[in-house]
Amino acid sequence: MAVPVGILTVSDKCSRGEAADTSGPALQRLLEEADGGASWAVAARQVVPDSAALIAETVRAWCGGGPGAGACGLVVVTGGTGISASDVTVQALEPLFTKRLGALATAMVVGSLRITPLAALSQVTAGVVGSTVVLAVPGSRKGAVENVQQILGVLPHAVDTARAVGGTRALHAADGAPARPAGGAAAPGQGQRRAVCGCARPDEGPGGPAPGLGGGVARRARRSPYEMIPVQAALELVLAHVALQPAEEVPLAQLRAGQVLAADVAMQEDVPGYPASVMDGYAVVAADGPGVYPVCAASAAGAGERRPLRPGEVARVATGAPVPPGADAVVMVEDTELAASTQAGDEELRVRILDGAQIAPGQNIRPVGFDLERGAVVARAGTVITAAGGEIGALATSGNRAFRVHRMPAVAVMSTGDEVTDTLGADPPAALPFGAIRDCNRPALLAALAALGCPAVDLGVVRDDPELLAGAIRGALATCQGVVTTGGVSMGERDWLKPVVEQRLGGTIHFGRVAMKPSKPTTFATVPGGQFVFALPGNPVSALVAFHMFVAPGLRKAAGHHLLLGSAAAAAAADPAAALGVLRPSVDAVFEGAEIALDRVRPEYVRGALAWDHAAARWVVRVADRRQQSSRMASMRGANALVSLPVGTDARPTVASGSRLTAIIIGAPHF
Repeated sequence: MAVPVGILTVSDKCSRGEAADTSGPALQRLLEEADGGASWAVAARQVVPDSAALIAETVRAWCGGGPGAGACGLVVVTGGTGISASDVTVQALEPLFTKRLGALATAMVVGSLRITPLAALSQVTAGVVGSTVVLAVPGSRKGAVENVQQILGVLPHAVDTARAVGGTRALHAADGAPARPAGGAAAPGQGQRRAVCGCARPDEGPGGPAPGLGGGVARRARRSPYEMIPVQAALELVLAHVALQPAEEVPLAQLRAGQVLAADVAMQEDVPGYPASVMDGYAVVAADGPGVYPVCAASAAGAGERRPLRPGEVARVATGAPVPPGADAVVMVEDTELAASTQAGDEELRVRILDGAQIAPGQNIRPVGFDLERGAVVARAGTVITAAGGEIGALATSGNRAFRVHRMPAVAVMSTGDEVTDTLGADPPAALPFGAIRDCNRPALLAALAALGCPAVDLGVVRDDPELLAGAIRGALATCQGVVTTGGVSMGERDWLKPVVEQRLGGTIHFGRVAMKPSKPTTFATVPGGQFVFALPGNPVSALVAFHMFVAPGLRKAAGHHLLLGSAAAAAAADPAAALGVLRPSVDAVFEGAEIALDRVRPEYVRGALAWDHAAARWVVRVADRRQQSSRMASMRGANALVSLPVGTDARPTVASGSRLTAIIIGAPHF
């Protein structure tokens, strides 16, 4: 049974309606999506001003000391934890604590300090009020979520322990699993929410993290030590730890789609640099009007200066050609006729401007600087260069020889597994030995990286050997900003990627499981020096879905795709929805097709075909292939979107045609 939670937002502005509460909803989403929605249920959410009395009154009521939720197992207070005079949350809560949970508060601070040094200025605190665990976290949406994420894995056991009746012995068995009283009933306060309490040390036997490398299959972990975190939390960890790449100067010929300008680009000259004809025709003096005139000259595109045009003359001009001095209008060819030519008939001598011709000063002439004036900004910092060519074309007109762009992160790609056969090698086998499979992960990921514009290094297929894996990754990180691997991240006896990253490379695994289907074992880590490792599942669909859900947004962030949203400080403080619209674009679409049964534990991301319905003026999405198994790469054929399906409930066990769903765009939609 899920534990009831109270979330209290402390903010003068939010309480007066002058600002929107973003932290409360973000915390609710984080908790209710944890463990597939099995652990927590928000029973109360409220906003109060920065008043110690109101804070204390509300928390006391939610912890069972007054009217309100009254039975919350967990209360999270967000806001009022800073160092200004108006920040009174900690002073309001700590007198209520019957026990202080200093280690929980320390864990939140230490974890947050890995992300930002500003965490040192927060007065987070934790304690028990009655039998309720109470946390105080920062008021910013990002800070609130990050702090709770640091301790999310131990919170369930903390709540069970605080609510235990007659001591905590009943919560534990000798092997670290929850004990069961006589008759098989759950321990008090325990319910059916978790299989292990999580308080055993890593070196205390079954249930702990994976043993050291070379420990033998008998010592492997029987349960994953990695908390299964929500998709949104995983994505936020990726974006927090993948750094924006530094800027560099590159010539026009080296600009590539996917790069982002690191500085404004100003015009070095006027475009056009001379009065230019808009069309093929004749330069004239507008005051002359219709009539027959001698053709004194011709001006072709690229031609040099001509003598001034005198009244009573016309000059032939081509589209884009300079208009001679003295002319103030251009008459198009269609408004003229030949009056006389040379004897050979190959050159005009005189032309007639027809009576119906429209002639006015400035007609059909682009003046100097009409397109772009010298000094004007042709492209702002943060502009993404696209494959459509418009940005490069505009930059080419600027007169600049080089441009500052953020470096595209170079990424190495490798597949792992003794059974995997290289399909990109010089001589792939015509027939496979029994038990072997062809590598489709690496070719697919290399193609996806090319579409993003990222330089890629192909590491080939690496066998399931810790030293080989460590050597390949270490070598790649000498020249690349990151590595993407597939395979070796689940619970198999030869799944070495996670211990290799931690024990051989000194890396930090920020998450090792995500509450999603497919791609649950997706792993993200950073190593000393700030480079990243994405260890994706070996099942082909799982690998490609995880790439589009986490790797692609991280690479776009590294390249600076979010920078046009505003300054770095503003982007950090803003709700991430705008950034995600750039880093992982999605649309609201109407699902069309046969009913789909919803998974009851994890949200699912099925492969879909997204198209614009012109008649209904809306996006529609259909499942690209009804057979959606994670091993079946064929289900990705024709897919340009991942359709986000919610966790199923008794009230909503399926998704029917006509439902509105989020479609995450992974390829060009159909129009």
